Amino acid sequence: MEDRKRPAGHEQNDAAPPSKRQATVVNGNKPNPDADMPWKDDLERFTKDAIWRQMQEFKREKVTLESKVKEMTKAATFHQDHLRIIDAWFKQLIDEVKILFGDDDAHGKDHPAFQTSLLFDDNENFQNHLKSRSSDIKDTVSKLIANAPKAVQEVSELQSQLAKKLAEEKVTIVELEKALSERQQFEEQLEAASLRYMMAEKKLDRARSMTVAKLEKQYILGAQRPGGDGPSSATREDTATPVNGATPSPEKNSDLEEAYNKTLAVSQKQREQLDTLEAENAKLASEITALNVKNSKLTDDDYAHTDLFKQLKSQYEDVIKRVNHLEALNVQLSEEAGKLQAERTAYRNNMDAEKQKEIEEKDAQLQKAESDLARIRNARDELLADQQMRKASQEQESTAASKAQELAAAREAQISSLESEVERLRIQVDGLKDDTAEHLEGLSVEELRTKYQNLTDICKKYSSLASQKVADINVLEEKAQRLAAEKSKADQKYFAAMKSKEARDAEVRTLRLQNLKSSDIISQLKDSEAATRSLVANLEKQIAEGKEALTSVSTKYRASQQQNTENVVTIDGLKAQVAELKSLMTAKDSTLASTSAACRKAEAEVESLKSTLSDTKKSLENWKTKSLGNSSSEYEMLRLTAI
Repeated sequence: MEDRKRPAGHEQNDAAPPSKRQATVVNGNKPNPDADMPWKDDLERFTKDAIWRQMQEFKREKVTLESKVKEMTKAATFHQDHLRIIDAWFKQLIDEVKILFGDDDAHGKDHPAFQTSLLFDDNENFQNHLKSRSSDIKDTVSKLIANAPKAVQEVSELQSQLAKKLAEEKVTIVELEKALSERQQFEEQLEAASLRYMMAEKKLDRARSMTVAKLEKQYILGAQRPGGDGPSSATREDTATPVNGATPSPEKNSDLEEAYNKTLAVSQKQREQLDTLEAENAKLASEITALNVKNSKLTDDDYAHTDLFKQLKSQYEDVIKRVNHLEALNVQLSEEAGKLQAERTAYRNNMDAEKQKEIEEKDAQLQKAESDLARIRNARDELLADQQMRKASQEQESTAASKAQELAAAREAQISSLESEVERLRIQVDGLKDDTAEHLEGLSVEELRTKYQNLTDICKKYSSLASQKVADINVLEEKAQRLAAEKSKADQKYFAAMKSKEARDAEVRTLRLQNLKSSDIISQLKDSEAATRSLVANLEKQIAEGKEALTSVSTKYRASQQQNTENVVTIDGLKAQVAELKSLMTAKDSTLASTSAACRKAEAEVESLKSTLSDTKKSLENWKTKSLGNSSSEYEMLRLTAI
């Protein structure tokens, strides 16, 4: 799928690097994947822009948090006041209850009720904080006063006055606590402000140390300069070197005071100038903030008259055209996909019907083979049962035949024994004819007849038994012949059944093999159908992913092109603006610096001249007063000065 996606990316951007993995460098360390990429600079710029936006977000969050801190500070102050007032109120309640129930002897009638001061009607802070509880306070106080015992009028008046005084005390305590807390806060703020002021003063001292050193140097050089005949040179000489550790003269003190006043005036003027500069800086900062707000909240008309807006509008129209084209292409592709889906569904239904028909035919053949196999098995079972019966009957017949043969053998043995006996008897008869004759002659006719009759009966019995045995033997022989014929027929049937069974078995094996092959074919078809479906789904997914990737790549490409053009236009405009602003700022800064320096210098000189003028006026007044006092030395000095 990656191989299929890769050409689309190369079609959109031929300058993009290949998507193959780069070889690792020495020691198995992989190089930075973005080190040699063409978008390295863009990535760095985007990272810096993101960091800058994050910093701006942090600044906005800082402003928001500062405002929240201010609100929380106000709320904390309010809650502190609230707690102090509630504490004072409860103290007042306890005091009033103590006053009410402290004196057990104060019981009277027809006296006015005790006037409570728990509502603090004359205090605005208490009213603001206790307004939500005024109804509860009134109800509680009214119940308490109703249950309170009646006191004397003077006592009640004293109680009311005492309650008022206690309430005023509580108000004063609350205000005092508030003032103390505010004082503590103000002290902390004063410490912080003084620390900042000291740091600023140190910075200011460092800033004007050059000016002070220069002024002192000028003053020292002016004091050491050789003077002429004027009074200033004499005064400077007198103030420069005191004699024998004497205290400096008033002229020296006046000069020092004059220098100090001059320096103080210059420093005050410089401080005023610094205040003016700070005010101007604050004004400029407010103007910059207003301009930033105006730039951050530009109107639609301001945007509409810009070249960037026109360019964006043209690009937007181009994008709309492309989107419409892509939508039409998407509709066409969806119709083609629907047609392909319908064809695939029809082909799948046709294949399912054909395979179902083949499966039904195979099932019918299999059922027919199974019915034939069941019939063959039934015939085989019948033949086996008949064979077993015939075997049993044949065994019985063979047993009977063996018995008949044994009987015949016994009969033959008996016959032979009888024949031998007959022969022996015949011999005996021949030898004893005479005795027999004599014996027979000695017997009577009845005895002979009886004996003959007995012998006749015995012979009949033997003959009947012999004929019966012969008949039985004949029957057995016929039965044996018939059984042999039936056996031959059964053998023929058995062999025929075995042949048919073998044929049926071969047919069943063939059908089973065909069934297995059919099931294998069906499973293969099902697997192939599932694989086809998965392949179609994967192909559709790949097509969708390819379309999405193509769309995203094209969108990114167009966005990057658009952003590049916008950035180029913006950068060009900003460069021009920056160059122009730099030139203007340089000119204005130089002009402003020279002007402000000249103004500050002139103002410092003016202040120094003002201080010198004031000192001169003071010295003039001093000299006037001294001249009015007729001081001889001073008069002589003035005379010498005038000369």
